Amino acid sequence: MPFYIICILIIFTPLARGSVHPWATTIIQIGILLAGIFLIIENFSAEKTSLPKTPMTRPLAAIIILCTVSFISSAHKPFAFEGLFMLLTYITAYFITLASVRTRKQQRILVYVIISTAVLISIIAILKRFGLTPVAFWIYPDVGGISHTSNSAAGVYVNRNHMAGFLEMAIPLLMILFITRQRPLETKLGLIFLVIFLLTTQAFTLSRGGWISTINAILFLSAVLLARKNYAHTKAILTIGTGIIIISLFILASLPVVERITTLTQQDPTDNISGRMRCWKGVINQIKDNPLTGTGPDTFTTAYSVWQIPGHAVLRRYAHNDYLHFIAETGILFIPVLIYTLFCFFRSGFQKIKSRSRQTRGFALGAMAAVFAILIHSFSDFNLNIPANAFVFTVIAGIIGRDRGALSPHNPHVPQK
Repeated sequence: MPFYIICILIIFTPLARGSVHPWATTIIQIGILLAGIFLIIENFSAEKTSLPKTPMTRPLAAIIILCTVSFISSAHKPFAFEGLFMLLTYITAYFITLASVRTRKQQRILVYVIISTAVLISIIAILKRFGLTPVAFWIYPDVGGISHTSNSAAGVYVNRNHMAGFLEMAIPLLMILFITRQRPLETKLGLIFLVIFLLTTQAFTLSRGGWISTINAILFLSAVLLARKNYAHTKAILTIGTGIIIISLFILASLPVVERITTLTQQDPTDNISGRMRCWKGVINQIKDNPLTGTGPDTFTTAYSVWQIPGHAVLRRYAHNDYLHFIAETGILFIPVLIYTLFCFFRSGFQKIKSRSRQTRGFALGAMAAVFAILIHSFSDFNLNIPANAFVFTVIAGIIGRDRGALSPHNPHVPQK
């Protein structure tokens, strides 16, 4: 049951407008609570008393301690408590993913659910882009600005950059399916079609950050595959395929993206480089005034008004840079904690790609590429402040989070003959 709840939440969170509204985050929290209860019952029935070991335990504990101290010292405690509680929800989801994915089949299903969700929201985005929105729920007449224009594919999200954020995490997982196992020709052709479709949708988002992050994720995949001996039999095919995909992406995105890059300083003041740099300057001042503990988790919207640089017509709700955003909320100690967390994650991932299992190697590489993509995009946007994207980010990290031991090829709760 916990496994299926995680799968349902992966599908639900983006469809619920990115889960940015309180009702949607409440459903996420209830879902994770139920998954945790079912997991405890299952472990009790199986006479298990501990969760799977993970190299992320210490860095996650450090994050919890950091945010708890920030919450205690915050002058905006109601908002800080909500932020801390949501952080604990994500971390609980990570451990539930670890504990509930017990077989290689379940691991594949989880990846397939992420990819299928990306395909579903891409279909909705393309339909909506051409005026064929299937459900009025995904129409946002009260939201204006170039980040939400009908000329781009925002799909179920309010902001096209967050649609791009989900896609840039799903595309590496889709591409890695070419090497996780032998597949018939018709399946390979289907996968090629899906890759091209998701890349085309990514181009239609007109998201500079999403475009750049996807390219870098593909380059990350290529670099690792070319460097690893156990991928030698796929080097030529994957190198040629990657080259074609990158060229196709440039062709698909050339006119709109090049236009957006060349007019970077001329567009909507909420979406140009000078506006973001002015915002970052204000955030840096906020950090200087609250260097050790920040203003509290999830308090940026409330606290930032004191430091906002004149020139914006509206109050910034996000820093448009997840790193500055989280440092402003939790203090400068977030920097070493983040470095430690990423070190543990990528060290574990690179250990996994030495596995004898093609699936373990492939999904480890795909997960690292997905995380790498969102880390790049986080320099210019706030995808990790969007619950739908933060949740799938957490699940992807959980896919390769086990410290040791291979996944069982069968359900451990079913007696084997």
